[in-house]
Amino acid sequence: MHHALGCAWPCPQADEFWELWPRVIAELEAKGIHAGPESFQSWNDGDAALVRAIWCLTRHLKPQKVVETGVGHGVTSRFILEAMERNGSGQLWSIDLPPIDRFWRNQVGAAVGDPQTNPYAARWTLLKGSSRSRLPQLLASLGEIDLFIHDSLHSARNVRFELDLAWPTLGSHGALVVDDVDANCAFRDFTQAMPAQESILAEAEPIHPDLRRSNNKGLFGIIFKQLA
Repeated sequence: MHHALGCAWPCPQADEFWELWPRVIAELEAKGIHAGPESFQSWNDGDAALVRAIWCLTRHLKPQKVVETGVGHGVTSRFILEAMERNGSGQLWSIDLPPIDRFWRNQVGAAVGDPQTNPYAARWTLLKGSSRSRLPQLLASLGEIDLFIHDSLHSARNVRFELDLAWPTLGSHGALVVDDVDANCAFRDFTQAMPAQESILAEAEPIHPDLRRSNNKGLFGIIFKQLA
């Protein structure tokens, strides 16, 4: 990924991530939330590799407009916002369909924390609803985005819907990130239709380093937009 970005590796931004990661996980655990696979009903929190990649993308690309589908506990959202705060610019729009059950609904975005005490939270707009109902209007209003992250319903139909919609709005040198690409063929088909665009696959990592990778955690993918 860093080679595709034209950045050196190892990079200092990755060290920043590892300083912040245990603190965010500890904050969730203090709230009684044990982050990890199937910790949000049947959904998983963003794993260490996925969130680290998004952290580095945000720090290196310095995106001004980021769109994310799927929030859950908001681990990924928190790291995007913290990275933007260090960059000194950027806004994040997240789309999430809240659970009906009040217990789970109250946990949406828990990792982001209290907006009254966390300055980075001012960079966040949470839109409640499905990506099918909220994403078209959001992208139309933003005009052009710099980074798109899919982590909502991982059906082939929904992944292609989001990618096909987001790609035309993505600016040059922007990136699309898709979690759990091994769940269906949508990401593979999308990248094969654009052989001139560089894409990578990467393996998930456990939330807690002392745990083995869960069987329900697989691969995530990134595709970079390079315009001639």
